[in-house]
Amino acid sequence: MVDFMIAAVISAFLNIGLLLVTIGTYVQNMRVIRSYYTSGLVLVAALLMIQNIVIVIFWSTLYMDDKALMMSADMVSQYLFAINIIQTAGLSVLVWITRR
Repeated sequence: MVDFMIAAVISAFLNIGLLLVTIGTYVQNMRVIRSYYTSGLVLVAALLMIQNIVIVIFWSTLYMDDKALMMSADMVSQYLFAINIIQTAGLSVLVWITRR
């Protein structure tokens, strides 16, 4: 049986890495192109990073600390994994397009 919560957290860490690359690229662009658009791109990527950090915190507190909470987390883990893997695919395309 696949442990979807661990897979969701692994994809969250992968998303954080992709977002670090994206934010770094956007900050470089923001230094050259000063506009609301480039500032907005940095902000959106930062908010997505916060979302993925919250997922990791959610997993570490709910999944590892209490058996009852662990069962609740397991019930939604497949959905969390699906959301994260879709986000990983989207961020991979975004990084590929941004770095070209």
